[in-house]
Amino acid sequence: MADDPYTYPGTDTLRNKLGITDAATLTAAERQFTLARGADAARQTFPLTADGYRALHAHLFQDLYAWAGEDRTVNIAKGGSSFAAVPYIARELDKRFGEVAAQSGFRGLAAGEFFDRLGNHINELNAIHPFREGNGRTMRHHAVQIARDAGHEMRIGLIDPKTWMEASRHGFLTGDHRPMSAALASAALEHDVVIEPRLGPAGVAMLPPRDPPAGQRYRITLNKVREELERYLPAAQKEADGQLRNLTALKVSSKTIGAARTELAYLRHPKGPLYQSHLLTQLGIRQVDAVIHKDQTPLERVREIGAALGVQINSQQQVQLQRAVRALEQPALPPGHAPGQQRLAALFLKNTADANRADPRLAPAQALVDAAASKARDRGDDDRAVTKIEDATRKGVAARIRTGGKLDSESLGAADPGRGAPNKDRTRSR
Repeated sequence: MADDPYTYPGTDTLRNKLGITDAATLTAAERQFTLARGADAARQTFPLTADGYRALHAHLFQDLYAWAGEDRTVNIAKGGSSFAAVPYIARELDKRFGEVAAQSGFRGLAAGEFFDRLGNHINELNAIHPFREGNGRTMRHHAVQIARDAGHEMRIGLIDPKTWMEASRHGFLTGDHRPMSAALASAALEHDVVIEPRLGPAGVAMLPPRDPPAGQRYRITLNKVREELERYLPAAQKEADGQLRNLTALKVSSKTIGAARTELAYLRHPKGPLYQSHLLTQLGIRQVDAVIHKDQTPLERVREIGAALGVQINSQQQVQLQRAVRALEQPALPPGHAPGQQRLAALFLKNTADANRADPRLAPAQALVDAAASKARDRGDDDRAVTKIEDATRKGVAARIRTGGKLDSESLGAADPGRGAPNKDRTRSR
């Protein structure tokens, strides 16, 4: 990284307390010191707060870096994609740990739901990447502590490095935390019964075999499919999990239990229904025919949507499916693109103004929109002009959030289309 204050001039080696200027030697020293400090950290409890997370990083890297435990002051990227921009790090961490606290540190959950939430938490921490170095090791120790405190013991040594790296990459680029959840669950000391999916073309998960669905089919767009899945999929997963537990307790036939396991695996799989809707969009398909109605439970609704997606996927040529899968899993990202910032910008545009004001990450951005609207009203612009200014400012602010740019009124001045222009009413009065 050019002009990086964290490295020795002319090198990629981080400045360190040991004075090591060779990258390979520093990597070996990092491994040695963090292993020792990590063993000690395993006997401690760090608060589940942003400052507690910083304290864990400080403990692990105290022998190496003067800035251990401090938020980075430079923007960093990997593979052409940027992690959270510096101005957003503190707010993002506070928000993330606020959500963990609101969920009681994921305590009292069955293993499946626990690791699903833990995977999402770690995936979001990875997108923030608050430290200049050592984020991965800090995340793994942090995950083990949460698991220990929640009664789901796991070991760092059981996390497969290759699986971890792939889950990190996939989650960072797509926001899909399920591979990370699976990587963490594989390190648990006590495992639930392994639930294997039924795989179809291109490795996508499929529902268990059944007769064709009966009932009136309705044509729905894939955009509507995604809205339905975002609304009903979490509840469907819980319903399917409860259904499987009930069937197991009743000791019904192994065939019935097997079908329930396959269905639950389909709902949880990274290449399950939501992924498949994006896959079909990549293939140029715009709609599917599904049997849906208002009296269905979430599981029944998602099941029918999944069946409709499966029909379309099975009708595609293997070569085209594989090409679409590669396009989805290796997205072309422009320089400086930050997936975490992209999602934050999308949330800002989707939210109401009140929701943005209530979110500490987005309140400063909404304040700029409010200020632009207030200024327009003060100079006498009519309601239509004020609305246009608000919309333009929101888009300008969202663009700044995506790239991690500074949020200030001067840099957004060009977003005010009404600046210096007479409004419609004043023009008519002339």
